Amino acid sequence: MKKKLLKVIGISFLIFVVLSWIIPVGTYSSGELSTNGIDPVGLIDLFNAPIQSFTTFVLYGIVFAVIGGLYGVMEKTGALEKVTEKMTKAFTGKEKGFIILTIIFFLLLSSVTGLIIPLFALVPLFAAVLFAMNYDKVTVLASTVGAMLTGSIASTYGFNITGYTKNILMLDMNNQIIAKVILLVILAIALIFVILTSSKRTANKEIKEAKISEDKKESKKEVKEVKKSETKGAKAVKSTAKSSKKTTTKKTSSKKKTTAKGNTKALAVSKAVKKVSEKAKISAVPMMIIFILVLIICFIGMYNWYYSFGITVFNDLHEAIMGVEIKDFPIFEHLLSGISELGYWSNVEFAGALIIASAIIAWLYKFSMNEFIESFAEGVKKWLPTACLAALASVILSILYQASYAGTGTLVDTVNAKIFELTDGFNVLTTGFASLFGSFFFNDLYYLLANISVYVSGFDAAALSNAGLLIQSVYGIAMLIFPTSVFLIAGLSLFNVSYKQWMKYIWKFALIALLLVLLTSGIITLL
Repeated sequence: MKKKLLKVIGISFLIFVVLSWIIPVGTYSSGELSTNGIDPVGLIDLFNAPIQSFTTFVLYGIVFAVIGGLYGVMEKTGALEKVTEKMTKAFTGKEKGFIILTIIFFLLLSSVTGLIIPLFALVPLFAAVLFAMNYDKVTVLASTVGAMLTGSIASTYGFNITGYTKNILMLDMNNQIIAKVILLVILAIALIFVILTSSKRTANKEIKEAKISEDKKESKKEVKEVKKSETKGAKAVKSTAKSSKKTTTKKTSSKKKTTAKGNTKALAVSKAVKKVSEKAKISAVPMMIIFILVLIICFIGMYNWYYSFGITVFNDLHEAIMGVEIKDFPIFEHLLSGISELGYWSNVEFAGALIIASAIIAWLYKFSMNEFIESFAEGVKKWLPTACLAALASVILSILYQASYAGTGTLVDTVNAKIFELTDGFNVLTTGFASLFGSFFFNDLYYLLANISVYVSGFDAAALSNAGLLIQSVYGIAMLIFPTSVFLIAGLSLFNVSYKQWMKYIWKFALIALLLVLLTSGIITLL
């Protein structure tokens, strides 16, 4: 499956390569497009670009690997299994209620914070429970990662979505907030409906297919045993009888495994790791306190309070702490050197916080140094393919970033200039299509907005406000379906789901979401 995802990323890259030989690059300024001829991707760049993408965006990979390491440590404590078992037991008979809660939880947090990477740290925990409830992997993916990406479509106060729109297009953080909330509610209902109506059919089909394959395997074994019995006589008949009993036992156990999918699919380690103590009573409380506490700190640290709402309390606190001196020596300035103030944390601080949390959990559960390293390494090993694919998903963005930095322009500028020339002023369809087209290449909203802002900056205040909502919403839909989406690729890899499987599952919801976004923008235009 990982090879198929790599192939999908490669095809996306080749599409861009072909277009680079056809569409000239250009820059748009003061209402005019200046073209600079074609700037094709050459043979050497076919190999250089993926390497540059990996080195440029390797931090994405490191973060995903560290999340895996944290879960490797938590699983070895035995406490993680206890938590998932308790959650599963608490919702026994209420499976639909739990999946609805999961969808709403991820969707709301994504919409309000925009911090999808910290949210990803919660995915394996919820996924473990969903797997134990017999939900298939595509449904689990849609309920967790899919819900997060849906939250981005109707981002209310997420800094990495709404915050970027506010600062680049010079809008207010409350821009179109009523429309966003209404859109969020409708999208939540639509996603829940799609998942609930699809999960039964998919789950039953998957279980049925698994049973059929098991029955075929067992029937083949029985035929072989019968043939042996005919040639070896009575002794063989006895052994066949014994083996058939074993086969029946295996058959029964295999059915149990099929109908109760183990939560190990969602956990981190790539092979079974012996728990610290199989018999001792292990409390999950210390692990969950550290886990939840570090995530809360990271959410606070990674949300930019100043650029969102002008809040300076964390900036002031940081300056006060760094200013503390002992005998004229700034002790904390040196002890905490390199750490940013809360609100300016990046993936570096997030990865560091997870490593520290892993070490604290290991210490609380009395791990030896070897046990800590082993469990963390096993978790990293499981998430390593996901980490690598996430770093490679931005191969096109890395090329466009270099072109934008060099000032040569991009083919996206050329195409978008032609699109915006089709209408005079703001138009829902042209702005929406330009946003969708650009999102395939610019899989980071910051760069997409920077690219499109030159076309929409001349709109009047009302049109610009509407355009801001439309651009960020269409971008969210694109990240739900395009193979250049870092978080979609990471989710597909983690749950071992092919891109084809995902598109067959999600295309109806994506189409509904797109129509809802266009309809919302159209209504705002008429008001």
